[in-house]
Amino acid sequence: MSDKVGFLLDGQEVLTYDRSQVLPDKQREYLDIIDARMNEGFVLSDQQVDKPNLQQKTQFVALNLVQSLLKEDDKTAIIMFTYLVNRMPELKQAKAKSKTSESGLQQVGVEFVFDEVKTDGQKIEFLPNHKVH
Repeated sequence: MSDKVGFLLDGQEVLTYDRSQVLPDKQREYLDIIDARMNEGFVLSDQQVDKPNLQQKTQFVALNLVQSLLKEDDKTAIIMFTYLVNRMPELKQAKAKSKTSESGLQQVGVEFVFDEVKTDGQKIEFLPNHKVH
């Protein structure tokens, strides 16, 4: 079983997170701050979200992650990816596609992959990671 989680942008793996590395307390606290700020609400796909659930938060973070990568803001992208991996323990991979619409707007779609498939098509079951305190 791999402890690595990849983030792909337009088919290229641009970030890799190693779950076997323990997240320092300071970084964990920062993720909690991000959560608290998002709990105040945000705009997702032109919709105001006042009480976001985990799915809405992860979509919002993933879109911000892609925007950070497109702006070459690696530090923010890494923080956003750390949030996704930390808040979704079953996440195996995230795939993002970006394209520019005819009107010139940047459009982004993100897909989260929670299972891994062997080449022969059999599904492999994994247990969520258990953290040692």
